[in-house]
Amino acid sequence: MSQTSRLARQVTLDEAWSSSAHSEICCLIYATQNGWKLPILFEEMGVPYDWALVDFEKGEQRSERFLSINPNGRIPALIDRARGVTVAESGAILEYSAARFASPLLPPADEDLQLHLQTKQWLHWQVSALGPSMGQAMYFQRIAKVRGHNDPFAIGRFIAEAERCLHMLDDQLASSGGPFVLGQRCTLVDVACFPYCASAYWANVDISEMSHLLAWIEMLHQRPSFSTGLTVPFSRPAFFGPPYATPDEIESEIARNAGQFAVISKSPS
Repeated sequence: MSQTSRLARQVTLDEAWSSSAHSEICCLIYATQNGWKLPILFEEMGVPYDWALVDFEKGEQRSERFLSINPNGRIPALIDRARGVTVAESGAILEYSAARFASPLLPPADEDLQLHLQTKQWLHWQVSALGPSMGQAMYFQRIAKVRGHNDPFAIGRFIAEAERCLHMLDDQLASSGGPFVLGQRCTLVDVACFPYCASAYWANVDISEMSHLLAWIEMLHQRPSFSTGLTVPFSRPAFFGPPYATPDEIESEIARNAGQFAVISKSPS
């Protein structure tokens, strides 16, 4: 069950760069699958963190100040006030933060080199394969289609690729020898994959026959650090479908979500 975070503190974007007695770290996020990775990470590590909302409805991800951290104009981003550095791209942030706080979520190479490499391998797989396929399946159905740009081929293409990736993860969970993706210990792989896998409903990807994946998703929904992380900056239960959201909540979220993102397309020359 979700609960209010005792580790998180909200600040404004203007305050994000300022020193804080509460935390050396500030996460620049929005309530998306990539955005939730950071609160889940810091909740799991037990590290206090500040967070600032990058408001998509106001286009703050395209502001000059945010683009100075990530020229790609995408969340999340992280400011390490103590070290005076910034990091963008969720995979890079997860690796940096786990190493920064010596978290077992990134097993040390000198302790178990194979597990260390597997963690990085699967983390990079999430950001290069699972995330893009799920994200595009959501985009073409929940944004473009709702706004009158229906592309059945693109929808089918990305659903098929997302299903392939999720079957791969289901197989890995079946053979891992433990409840987590890499076995008996929770790693960055679980942190990175969970927000996307839990949102299979929103992508219209059928995981009803993926029993190991379903059990893993339910387990992490019940894990306090993960469920709490999904509430920062705010929760969007419609992404997870029934029983987490009612039909009315889902319909409301469909309309709201479609209005937050631009439909950008360019005809081939």
